[in-house]
Amino acid sequence: MAGRLNMLYRYSVNLTPPPADPVVKQGHVYSEFVLDLPPAWQAQAHAGDNTVAFHEPAADAALIVSVDFIESGATDLQALAAEVIARRLAALPAATPGLWQTLQQQVRPHRSGAGLELSFAAELPGEQVALYLGYATPRKLLHFLMLCGPDRAAAVALFNATVPQFQPRLP
Repeated sequence: MAGRLNMLYRYSVNLTPPPADPVVKQGHVYSEFVLDLPPAWQAQAHAGDNTVAFHEPAADAALIVSVDFIESGATDLQALAAEVIARRLAALPAATPGLWQTLQQQVRPHRSGAGLELSFAAELPGEQVALYLGYATPRKLLHFLMLCGPDRAAAVALFNATVPQFQPRLP
């Protein structure tokens, strides 16, 4: 149909952090991020708490966004961020066995000053590329992980087209 409009789905995920006191159950709901994705991204069932997952069949790409609620001091964030990246990289071979290679990793202050921005790129040569963007604040760890086929350029292009549609709420 000529003049057909491309529609976007708007996902707003509300996640409830665990109460500070297990006896007191307060229903404080936080909207931790907004993610606008084209219709090609299909929502997938995911067993993890505080996790949403999507699949883009044409690109054979998966996107997993999750939140871990924490209690940390600002002085702990740098060490915590390095540990998060190390654990995420170590988890890749468990999900897809093989010799994963880290292409890049970085921790830097977020431009808002509300925490740290974490990132890495890794690949299982000839099979898969993993691109990660995360945020560490004194109250949460927010994870955005994209898994794509072996074409680095296509993976980076898809990641770069998708990341601007991800709006984390910090701190």
